[in-house]
Amino acid sequence: MISLRALQACLLACALFAASPSRASSLQVAPTGLALAANQNADVLTLTNSGSEAMRAQVRVFHWTQRDGKDVLEPTRDIVATPAMLSIAPGTSQLVRVVRLTSPGATEGSYRVIVSELPPPKKQDAKVGLQFALEYSLPVFLLPPATAQAGGYALHARRAGNTLEVSNSGRMHARLSTVSQVGADGRKTTLFPGLLGYVLPGQTMRWTLPPAKDSGTSAFEAVINDDNAASPLPNSTTP
Repeated sequence: MISLRALQACLLACALFAASPSRASSLQVAPTGLALAANQNADVLTLTNSGSEAMRAQVRVFHWTQRDGKDVLEPTRDIVATPAMLSIAPGTSQLVRVVRLTSPGATEGSYRVIVSELPPPKKQDAKVGLQFALEYSLPVFLLPPATAQAGGYALHARRAGNTLEVSNSGRMHARLSTVSQVGADGRKTTLFPGLLGYVLPGQTMRWTLPPAKDSGTSAFEAVINDDNAASPLPNSTTP
Protein backbone atom coordinates (compact mmCIF):
# COMPACT_ATOMS: atom_id res chain seq x y z
CA MET A 1 0.00 0.00 0.00
CA ILE A 2 1.48 3.32 -1.11
CA SER A 3 0.34 6.80 -0.11
CA LEU A 4 -0.22 9.02 -3.11
CA ARG A 5 1.29 11.87 -1.12
CA ALA A 6 4.63 10.28 -1.95
CA LEU A 7 3.69 10.22 -5.62
CA GLN A 8 1.29 13.21 -6.06
CA ALA A 9 -1.18 13.76 -8.85
CA CYS A 10 0.20 14.33 -12.34
CA LEU A 11 3.92 15.20 -12.19
CA LEU A 12 5.44 13.77 -9.03
CA ALA A 13 8.30 15.10 -6.98
CA CYS A 14 11.66 14.72 -8.67
CA ALA A 15 14.03 12.23 -7.04
CA LEU A 16 17.75 12.79 -6.81
CA PHE A 17 20.32 10.20 -7.77
CA ALA A 18 24.07 10.12 -8.44
CA ALA A 19 25.02 10.58 -12.09
CA SER A 20 26.94 12.76 -14.47
CA PRO A 21 26.06 16.38 -13.71
CA SER A 22 25.88 17.15 -17.44
CA ARG A 23 23.00 14.73 -18.08
CA ALA A 24 19.59 16.36 -17.78
CA SER A 25 16.27 14.59 -17.25
CA SER A 26 14.51 14.20 -20.58
CA LEU A 27 11.42 12.03 -20.10
CA GLN A 28 8.10 13.30 -21.42
CA VAL A 29 4.76 11.45 -21.23
CA ALA A 30 1.53 12.10 -23.13
CA PRO A 31 -1.34 12.24 -22.58
CA THR A 32 -1.54 13.19 -18.89
CA GLY A 33 -4.33 10.72 -18.20
CA LEU A 34 -6.55 8.05 -19.76
CA ALA A 35 -10.24 7.20 -19.65
CA LEU A 36 -11.23 3.84 -21.14
CA ALA A 37 -14.83 3.50 -22.28
CA ALA A 38 -16.76 0.41 -21.23
CA ASN A 39 -16.24 -1.15 -24.67
CA GLN A 40 -12.57 -0.12 -24.88
CA ASN A 41 -9.96 -2.67 -23.85
CA ALA A 42 -6.77 -0.62 -24.25
CA ASP A 43 -5.22 2.78 -24.85
CA VAL A 44 -1.66 4.04 -25.27
CA LEU A 45 0.81 6.40 -23.63
CA THR A 46 3.66 7.96 -25.59
CA LEU A 47 7.02 8.17 -23.78
CA THR A 48 9.49 10.55 -25.42
CA ASN A 49 13.21 11.01 -24.78
CA SER A 50 13.98 14.63 -25.66
CA GLY A 51 17.59 14.33 -24.49
CA SER A 52 20.84 13.48 -26.24
CA GLU A 53 21.49 10.17 -24.47
CA ALA A 54 19.58 6.91 -24.24
CA MET A 55 17.37 6.60 -21.18
CA ARG A 56 15.52 3.84 -19.35
CA ALA A 57 12.02 4.01 -17.89
CA GLN A 58 9.79 1.85 -15.72
CA VAL A 59 5.98 1.74 -15.87
CA ARG A 60 3.92 0.50 -12.91
CA VAL A 61 0.15 0.33 -12.34
CA PHE A 62 -1.83 0.70 -9.10
CA HIS A 63 -5.42 0.59 -7.92
CA TRP A 64 -6.31 4.04 -6.57
CA THR A 65 -8.63 4.48 -3.59
CA GLN A 66 -9.14 7.09 -0.88
CA ARG A 67 -9.18 6.15 2.80
CA ASP A 68 -9.39 8.36 5.86
CA GLY A 69 -9.32 11.39 3.60
CA LYS A 70 -6.09 10.38 1.83
CA ASP A 71 -5.08 8.86 -1.50
CA VAL A 72 -3.88 5.25 -1.36
CA LEU A 73 -2.25 3.16 -4.12
CA GLU A 74 -2.15 -0.64 -4.10
CA PRO A 75 -0.85 -3.21 -6.63
CA THR A 76 -3.45 -4.43 -9.10
CA ARG A 77 -4.00 -6.82 -11.99
CA ASP A 78 -7.13 -5.03 -13.19
CA ILE A 79 -4.99 -3.22 -15.73
CA VAL A 80 -1.47 -3.82 -17.03
CA ALA A 81 1.05 -1.66 -18.85
CA THR A 82 3.29 -3.15 -21.50
CA PRO A 83 6.20 -2.95 -21.83
CA ALA A 84 6.84 -2.34 -18.15
CA MET A 85 10.55 -1.67 -18.69
CA LEU A 86 11.90 0.08 -21.74
CA SER A 87 14.91 1.87 -23.17
CA ILE A 88 14.33 4.93 -25.34
CA ALA A 89 16.94 6.19 -27.79
CA PRO A 90 17.64 9.93 -27.82
CA GLY A 91 15.15 11.96 -29.79
CA THR A 92 12.69 9.07 -30.17
CA SER A 93 9.39 7.93 -28.68
CA GLN A 94 7.93 4.59 -27.65
CA LEU A 95 4.36 3.54 -27.02
CA VAL A 96 3.16 1.85 -23.82
CA ARG A 97 -0.17 0.02 -24.01
CA VAL A 98 -2.46 0.21 -20.99
CA VAL A 99 -4.74 -2.82 -21.15
CA ARG A 100 -7.93 -3.51 -19.21
CA LEU A 101 -8.17 -7.01 -17.69
CA THR A 102 -11.40 -6.51 -15.77
CA SER A 103 -15.02 -6.07 -16.84
CA PRO A 104 -16.76 -2.68 -16.56
CA GLY A 105 -18.55 -2.11 -13.26
CA ALA A 106 -21.52 0.03 -12.32
CA THR A 107 -19.10 2.58 -10.84
CA GLU A 108 -16.04 4.11 -12.49
CA GLY A 109 -12.78 2.32 -11.66
CA SER A 110 -9.81 4.47 -10.60
CA TYR A 111 -6.14 3.65 -11.18
CA ARG A 112 -2.75 5.31 -11.45
CA VAL A 113 0.07 4.61 -13.89
CA ILE A 114 3.48 5.60 -12.50
CA VAL A 115 6.13 6.30 -15.15
CA SER A 116 9.64 6.63 -13.69
CA GLU A 117 12.88 7.63 -15.32
CA LEU A 118 15.61 5.24 -14.15
CA PRO A 119 19.20 6.29 -13.41
CA PRO A 120 21.70 5.43 -16.15
CA PRO A 121 24.29 2.70 -15.57
CA LYS A 122 27.30 3.99 -13.66
CA LYS A 123 30.31 4.70 -15.83
CA GLN A 124 33.81 3.97 -14.60
CA ASP A 125 35.63 7.11 -13.43
CA ALA A 126 32.49 9.18 -14.00
CA LYS A 127 32.15 12.27 -11.86
CA VAL A 128 29.44 12.02 -9.23
CA GLY A 129 26.80 14.73 -9.10
CA LEU A 130 23.12 15.25 -8.40
CA GLN A 131 20.63 14.43 -11.14
CA PHE A 132 16.88 14.99 -11.27
CA ALA A 133 14.92 11.91 -12.32
CA LEU A 134 11.36 12.59 -13.42
CA GLU A 135 8.42 10.52 -12.26
CA TYR A 136 4.88 10.97 -13.50
CA SER A 137 1.64 9.80 -11.87
CA LEU A 138 -1.15 9.56 -14.45
CA PRO A 139 -4.81 8.91 -13.61
CA VAL A 140 -6.53 6.09 -15.48
CA PHE A 141 -10.31 5.73 -15.25
CA LEU A 142 -12.30 2.69 -16.38
CA LEU A 143 -15.68 4.12 -17.28
CA PRO A 144 -18.91 2.24 -16.54
CA PRO A 145 -21.49 1.68 -19.28
CA ALA A 146 -23.15 4.86 -20.49
CA THR A 147 -26.39 3.96 -18.73
CA ALA A 148 -24.54 3.93 -15.38
CA GLN A 149 -22.92 7.32 -15.92
CA ALA A 150 -26.13 9.28 -15.42
CA GLY A 151 -25.72 11.86 -12.69
CA GLY A 152 -21.93 11.67 -12.77
CA TYR A 153 -20.47 12.90 -9.47
CA ALA A 154 -22.47 14.04 -6.41
CA LEU A 155 -20.40 16.22 -4.10
CA HIS A 156 -20.94 17.48 -0.57
CA ALA A 157 -18.46 19.59 1.38
CA ARG A 158 -18.03 20.69 4.96
CA ARG A 159 -15.51 22.35 7.21
CA ALA A 160 -14.06 19.90 9.74
CA GLY A 161 -11.82 21.94 12.01
CA ASN A 162 -9.04 23.29 9.83
CA THR A 163 -9.78 20.90 6.94
CA LEU A 164 -12.07 20.91 3.94
CA GLU A 165 -13.85 17.56 3.62
CA VAL A 166 -15.47 16.67 0.30
CA SER A 167 -17.49 13.49 -0.26
CA ASN A 168 -18.64 12.05 -3.57
CA SER A 169 -21.70 9.80 -3.54
CA GLY A 170 -21.87 9.60 -7.34
CA ARG A 171 -20.51 7.03 -9.79
CA MET A 172 -17.88 9.20 -11.46
CA HIS A 173 -14.84 11.13 -10.21
CA ALA A 174 -14.66 14.88 -9.64
CA ARG A 175 -11.47 16.90 -10.17
CA LEU A 176 -11.43 20.06 -8.04
CA SER A 177 -9.51 23.22 -8.83
CA THR A 178 -9.70 26.95 -8.00
CA VAL A 179 -11.44 26.28 -4.69
CA SER A 180 -12.85 29.34 -2.95
CA GLN A 181 -14.53 30.10 0.36
CA VAL A 182 -17.74 32.13 0.15
CA GLY A 183 -18.42 34.47 3.04
CA ALA A 184 -21.82 35.37 4.46
CA ASP A 185 -21.69 38.61 2.43
CA GLY A 186 -20.99 36.69 -0.78
CA ARG A 187 -17.37 37.73 -0.90
CA LYS A 188 -15.08 35.00 -2.21
CA THR A 189 -11.61 34.11 -0.94
CA THR A 190 -9.54 31.81 -3.15
CA LEU A 191 -8.09 29.05 -0.98
CA PHE A 192 -6.51 26.79 -3.61
CA PRO A 193 -5.80 28.66 -6.87
CA GLY A 194 -4.71 25.64 -8.93
CA LEU A 195 -5.53 21.94 -8.99
CA LEU A 196 -6.58 20.71 -5.54
CA GLY A 197 -7.13 17.03 -6.32
CA TYR A 198 -9.69 14.36 -7.09
CA VAL A 199 -12.64 12.95 -5.16
CA LEU A 200 -13.28 9.40 -6.36
CA PRO A 201 -16.79 7.92 -6.53
CA GLY A 202 -18.13 6.76 -3.21
CA GLN A 203 -15.18 8.21 -1.30
CA THR A 204 -14.09 11.21 0.75
CA MET A 205 -11.05 13.47 0.66
CA ARG A 206 -9.71 16.03 3.14
CA TRP A 207 -7.38 18.97 2.61
CA THR A 208 -5.88 21.31 5.20
CA LEU A 209 -7.36 24.78 4.79
CA PRO A 210 -5.10 27.82 4.63
CA PRO A 211 -5.94 30.73 6.93
CA ALA A 212 -9.04 32.55 5.64
CA LYS A 213 -10.58 35.90 6.42
CA ASP A 214 -13.91 34.35 7.40
CA SER A 215 -13.05 31.22 9.34
CA GLY A 216 -16.65 30.61 10.34
CA THR A 217 -18.22 30.10 6.94
CA SER A 218 -18.91 26.62 5.60
CA ALA A 219 -19.73 27.67 2.03
CA PHE A 220 -17.29 26.65 -0.69
CA GLU A 221 -17.18 26.53 -4.47
CA ALA A 222 -14.83 24.97 -7.01
CA VAL A 223 -14.21 24.45 -10.69
CA ILE A 224 -15.11 20.80 -11.29
CA ASN A 225 -13.55 18.68 -14.04
CA ASP A 226 -13.56 20.63 -17.31
CA ASP A 227 -16.13 23.25 -16.35
CA ASN A 228 -15.35 26.84 -17.30
CA ALA A 229 -16.82 28.37 -14.14
CA ALA A 230 -16.96 27.51 -10.45
CA SER A 231 -19.94 25.68 -8.94
CA PRO A 232 -21.11 25.68 -5.32
CA LEU A 233 -20.17 22.64 -3.26
CA PRO A 234 -23.40 21.66 -1.47
CA ASN A 235 -23.00 21.71 2.29
CA SER A 236 -22.83 18.37 4.06
CA THR A 237 -24.65 17.94 7.37
CA THR A 238 -23.06 14.55 8.04
CA PRO A 239 -20.23 14.75 10.61
